[in-house]
Amino acid sequence: MRELSQLLNQTVIYGFSSVIARVLNFLLVPLYTVMLIPSEYAVVSEMYAYAAFFMVLGSFGMETTFFRFVSSKKMNVEAVFSTSFWAILFNSSLILTLLTILNKNIASLINHNTHPEYILFFSVIIFIDLLLIIPFALLRHYNHAVKFSVLKTINIFLNIFFNIFFLLLCPALIKNNISPNLINLIYDPGMSVSYIFISNLLASSVTLIFLAPTFLRNLQMPDYSIFRQMIKYAWPILIAGLAFVVNESADKILIKYLLPKGIAMRELGIYSACYKLTIFLTLFTQAYRFAAEPFFFNQYNKPNAKKIYALMMRIFMLFSLAIFLFVTLYIDYIKLILRSELYHEGIKIIPIVLLANIFLGAYYNLSVWYKVINKTFYAAIISSIGAILTITLNFILVPRYGYIGAAWSTLACYGLMFLISLQLSKRHYIIPYEMSRIISYFLIAGIIFSVSFFFPQTIIVSTVLFFIYAIFALSELKKIMNLKKDT
Repeated sequence: MRELSQLLNQTVIYGFSSVIARVLNFLLVPLYTVMLIPSEYAVVSEMYAYAAFFMVLGSFGMETTFFRFVSSKKMNVEAVFSTSFWAILFNSSLILTLLTILNKNIASLINHNTHPEYILFFSVIIFIDLLLIIPFALLRHYNHAVKFSVLKTINIFLNIFFNIFFLLLCPALIKNNISPNLINLIYDPGMSVSYIFISNLLASSVTLIFLAPTFLRNLQMPDYSIFRQMIKYAWPILIAGLAFVVNESADKILIKYLLPKGIAMRELGIYSACYKLTIFLTLFTQAYRFAAEPFFFNQYNKPNAKKIYALMMRIFMLFSLAIFLFVTLYIDYIKLILRSELYHEGIKIIPIVLLANIFLGAYYNLSVWYKVINKTFYAAIISSIGAILTITLNFILVPRYGYIGAAWSTLACYGLMFLISLQLSKRHYIIPYEMSRIISYFLIAGIIFSVSFFFPQTIIVSTVLFFIYAIFALSELKKIMNLKKDT
């Protein structure tokens, strides 16, 4: 099974860049939790939640559409690339213009009327990040994983550098009266939260400069016949993407409005910071998705494609549950990443949101069936059902249970989306997923997780329990590798 080996190799490369990039970026969380109180950190989380909506709206599903069309031998890669890029350039320019003109109105609408600059910063960040989508997709199409990884890592290094410069170095220089005139030109002590956004903006700008030769070399005039076909394929992905952002970000917006005003931003800050501790699973899922999406389309016309897709699901579940156990068994140590104890009370959401993200990753695997047979409208339907459930449960659970209710809403949403997609795949594109095997993986992990509560939370106990699952997972992987030889 050369194909699965290729997928795993690509996942490792993308994973390395994601791990390096996200871990480095994650190192900012201790900085933020020291420098910012929960209500201030909540502003950062809230603004990025809003930005996610505009990113999906501006991209218009063109990333997945790009992969679908370049996988067709009838399509010219440069033509598909250019058509996708020009479409996103138009959307991003429109968003930039509207957000810039309406920045004060929008700031007032979301109760940040004293900081309209937040909207201005994000209008430019969104514009630049949208322009990066298709050039990065082109690198993935050509399997330029190393270049992709290097550029992503540079972006994060720059973001970290600028954060440290503005949040730590500049205050230290002012405190010690070193070059005060120069520092005062570029630094205002009252803009601590804004400098987090400015750092992102500067890092994205430099990344765009580095990536410019890639898209300028391949850019030509758009092909309107291709554009019409792409729009037909892309609009359901847009709807699905918007619904997905609701599933992913609605809690980080609604908590502010569903809890009493005096505690809402504090609770949101705690919830958002603790949610960051799921980074280990997020890293794996993101790396896997980067490698898997083009892989899905490349395997579609091959005779053993469905069996490969089924094996991919088993491998994904084994690794995801290993990460779930690693984080939950060592949570008393991992929580120390959040340097301020003000945030530690929120770690009870970790097992819930980890499980939610496992179902989300499984849903990514299942998405192959509607993508390869061009029935992307099912993505819109499934994600919309999830979005309705997310919003409904947040309104019901958050006022009563606080951010714990938001965590359960996320799990319910992704669990339902997984089940719906699984049932629909049995009707439209049957893949022989061995659900009995996958359920057994959950049972083994669940038993180990439950047993951990009957023992003191020490490194020795956690390591022994994790080692038990690791032995089981390795034996299952060996069986899968043997199956590969027979395919």
